[in-house]
Amino acid sequence: MKTVELLRAYLWTSRGEYLIVELPALATLFFMGASSYSRFLAPEVLEGMVVFMLLFFFGFMINAYTDQDIDGKYTNFKNRIPAAVRLIGQRQFRLLMAVHVAAAFVLTAHVSWLMGSWTPLLLVVIGTFFGAGYSLPPLHFKVRGWLHPVSLSISVFFIPAAFVLFTIAGELTFISLVFLTGVSILHYGIEIANQAIDYLEDKAGGVRSPPVIWGMKNSLVLGLSCLFFGGLLELLGLYMLTLDRAGTAGTLMGLPAWAFFFLTAPIVLAGYLVPIRGLWKMYRASITRPIAEATRYMKAICKYNQWQASGILGLMVVSGLLFFSTFHA
Repeated sequence: MKTVELLRAYLWTSRGEYLIVELPALATLFFMGASSYSRFLAPEVLEGMVVFMLLFFFGFMINAYTDQDIDGKYTNFKNRIPAAVRLIGQRQFRLLMAVHVAAAFVLTAHVSWLMGSWTPLLLVVIGTFFGAGYSLPPLHFKVRGWLHPVSLSISVFFIPAAFVLFTIAGELTFISLVFLTGVSILHYGIEIANQAIDYLEDKAGGVRSPPVIWGMKNSLVLGLSCLFFGGLLELLGLYMLTLDRAGTAGTLMGLPAWAFFFLTAPIVLAGYLVPIRGLWKMYRASITRPIAEATRYMKAICKYNQWQASGILGLMVVSGLLFFSTFHA
């Protein structure tokens, strides 16, 4: 029974609910970068995916550890996180985080050796710096204005995806960089919702999150803007990838590349309709209701992990279609 309780506490602190985002994200990256089915069994790919998971969990864990005081004051599910840290034990929790980082770096060093490139190790160093710096004083990027979107976009969205894609494809092309930049901007826009629902507690606790610094309405406008401009860049990257996969023949599944793209792009857009509608409702609440009432409404409708997953699932389907239409034969 104790083991089950500890596992549950571990999943709370490492935010196990985000597995519905992380696993489809790994599948999407595989479909984008792989040249054959067998690539999935390559040691550097499998180890790279383990590193991805270890550092994702570490990022959530260090945030759980440093934010115990403020998390306990939230009126949503986050107030359970400090109790989970205490159940594991403060010292044991620090050791657990160290194990995550050490294992990730050992595996990454092996991946770099296998691939004959320092790029994987460099990406992990940069990602870990921004991921830890997001939560840890004195850096504490999460409360430093524009360093919030910079650090979060780099450590959560751009670097992890670039790392995994490099281990799969062996390179980072201009097309993949355009696509990943768009994904990072767009998904940071969705992240604003997660910041908005904590507005009252953050303001009372002196936590200078984007909604506290810039105001609720302005932050949600930023989120919607990121969804729009990031989405355009993401679709541009996806279009260029479609043309690249079509190759000299210029066709996919018997269709011209442009036709394949315009038939599949609505799948991506449909996935993002969920967070777009949600963020728009939050914005409308911020301008039509008193802030306390608006925040309560936002907490009731915000399903942040599901919003992130919805967009990724659309990308997974389309990248899968690209992969199977190119390599099925």
